[in-house]
Parts: sequence; structure tokens; C-alpha cells
Amino acid sequence: MSRTASSSATVDARTTVLALHSSASGARQWDAWREQLPPSVELVAPGLIGYGANGESGGWRSAQPVSLGDEARRLAGLLERPGGVHLLGHSYGGAVALELALMKPGCVRSLTLYEPVRFGVLRTPGTERLWTSVLAFGYGVGALVRAQRVDEAAALFVDYWGGAGAWAACSERRRAAIAAYIPKVDAEFGALFTDEVPLRAWRRLEMPVRLLVGTRSPEPALRIAERLAELCPRGSLERLQGLGHMGPVEAPARVAAAVSFSEAPVLADRAASGAWRAPESLQACR
Repeated sequence: MSRTASSSATVDARTTVLALHSSASGARQWDAWREQLPPSVELVAPGLIGYGANGESGGWRSAQPVSLGDEARRLAGLLERPGGVHLLGHSYGGAVALELALMKPGCVRSLTLYEPVRFGVLRTPGTERLWTSVLAFGYGVGALVRAQRVDEAAALFVDYWGGAGAWAACSERRRAAIAAYIPKVDAEFGALFTDEVPLRAWRRLEMPVRLLVGTRSPEPALRIAERLAELCPRGSLERLQGLGHMGPVEAPARVAAAVSFSEAPVLADRAASGAWRAPESLQACR
């Protein structure tokens, strides 16, 4: 499908895209993307648990555990549209998008994910060093949260993903917003570190799964995307030179230009004896 001068991303007619934001962000993360998509696209951008409008709690209480399943179940009804939806996710939002695809694969036309942080993918031979490094990072953030040193926790979190000096470059208003979300971020690390989806589960995602990464991103994020692209039957990987983990926020036009919300034919059923199945009942939306 060709691109037009008025659109940076290619789409099918009457396309619904469900966009899931990253940690310590919110639904407004995708506002700049609306300018990159043609009018035929409905971009639905809900807040994840704990990210309500105007700083509200979004149904989450401080120190309350959360799981990827909790996040996905809360959003599952948004997938039930004629023809299904395309999922767009960044970082933690990408991890939740993958959970939705496992839960309701018949409702998902494609997945477009910028560095989804499914850390459990690293808990395998050959990537133990990366798994250990993200555990240390997440536990470090959590320890500061529990010590009520939220500004320090937020600085550690932002500089890890954005590079040294990223926290210092934030405005006072942005720092305050991130610090307010850091307790929920700590809960998100808990969800990601207890992720027990086996690698064979990703082989059952037969919709197109497009992974995007920035070449300046932390090594664990790059390896997760590479591994998912290898595991998913219709997985693909694109590297965006010079971008980092926050590419969708810092360079929305460039990342959107690399996105295509189109659907390839679904492969024949690959179900095999003993294959992993999602714990939720599957519901076709087409």
C-alpha cells in the first residue's frame, strides 16, 4: 500500500487502532500521533491501570499488586469491534498489548510494538545476564519507592530508559508527574518480573507482529524485541537509527512513518498436542 503526502502511516480503510502508553506516561502520549494518521483511522488511547485523567488514580491504590492479566482484562472489551482492532504499544504498553493478543487473538488484526518490555523473555539460557540486570534495575527503583524517595526512584527510572541526563532535562512539571506515577511503575515491575508465559506461547500469535527498536536503547529492550520477532510466526523487526527507548514520544513523526496498520493473511491453524493455551476463553471478533 502506498503512502500519501497527508499521511505518515499506512492503514486499511476504517481502521481502529488501540494505542497503549508506556510506564509513567498516559493516554496523552499518543496525541501527537493523531496528526500522523489519516481521518479514516480511529485512534483509541485508553489509560492503563493507575493512569486516570487529571492525575486521578485510575482504579489503583498505592502498593496494590497488579498483573499483566489485570491490565489486559480491563481493556479486553475495547477489542470487541467488527473486524477487530490493530494494537499499538510502547514499552509497558507493548507488554500489555501482547497479553491482550494472547487473551483474545481473534480480535487482534496486527501488533505494532516499540520495545515491549516482556522481561520474562530474557529468563532463558543465553540471556541470563540481561535478566539479572533488569531485575537489579527494577528492584532498585522499588527499594527507593518503599523508602519514600520517589524523586530518586523517578530519576533512576528516567535515566535508565532515556540515558544519562534525561531526568535533569525534564521540566519541573514533568518530573512531578513522573514521580507521582513511580509507585505504579514499581507495581508494573512486579507484573513483568512474575510473567510466566512460556516462549512457545508466542508461536501461537499468527497475526503480523511488527517490532520496532531504537539503536540507542538499553540492551535488554533490544534483545526482547529480537527474540519476539524470532518467535512469532509473522514477526518482523525494524531498527530506527539514532532513536532510543522513548522514540515514540521524542520522535513521533519518525516512528509513525515506520508503522503500517495492515493485515497479512492468517496462517493455517498450528495447534499441536501439548501446545500452550491462553487461560482466558478465546472469542473471535471477525
